Amino acid sequence: MTRAESIRCTLCGVLATGIVRIERSSPTGKAFARDASKIPSGVLVRHALEHVFRIRMFRPLDMLAAVRLQETDDQTATIWARYARSEAVHDRYFLRDLKAMGVDRSKVEVHRPFGATLRLGKFLESAALEFGSVPIVLYSFWAEENSDVGSAPIIDAARERFGTESARGASSHRALDENLDHAEVISRVLAAIIRDDQELLLAARLLDIITEFVLDYFCELDAWHRDCSSVVRSRPILEDYGVSARL
Repeated sequence: MTRAESIRCTLCGVLATGIVRIERSSPTGKAFARDASKIPSGVLVRHALEHVFRIRMFRPLDMLAAVRLQETDDQTATIWARYARSEAVHDRYFLRDLKAMGVDRSKVEVHRPFGATLRLGKFLESAALEFGSVPIVLYSFWAEENSDVGSAPIIDAARERFGTESARGASSHRALDENLDHAEVISRVLAAIIRDDQELLLAARLLDIITEFVLDYFCELDAWHRDCSSVVRSRPILEDYGVSARL
């Protein structure tokens, strides 16, 4: 086993434990992980909105990671910068899907990210200033690994509820990640910046903390859906966005 494979194996173990924690703590998180057909239609829309907000939030964070990498490793910084440039414009894919769902740009812009998303960003910025690029790269590891495993059923659920056009952007995003082998790119970057067992232990702890922020996000998504459902049922929730789904 190469060093890159060993690091990935260790971090995937941390990730798997964290996913189980999410499934046990959040009904929405469990549906995203295990059975996308059980994700409420309104939640699919709100989750797509959060993708847009998260991608925008990570533009300066990814630049910060590049700056920290350039301090020690120009070659790895170049690899990371190429990846970050690709990811920086991916909000357009989800904006395209949201428009097909009936949520145009003006409706997107009146919403705000969930608190957990903002807290994640603040944590990663602070951690990067202390530990270098590792925390921000670890979030990309979290995102790419989970996308590889879980995004296809979610895309299928959106397509079934809202029609083909509503999943075209997410499908393109997934295909691009696969074609550019983004998961492997992140593994290569991590292998370059995690230099010994002590740093791997730190990375594992940071990844666990990142997972806690993701759990917080799914708990907020649960609460958002409960709050909406306590007033109106699922079809009016969607109508608030101007959405018509096949319920």
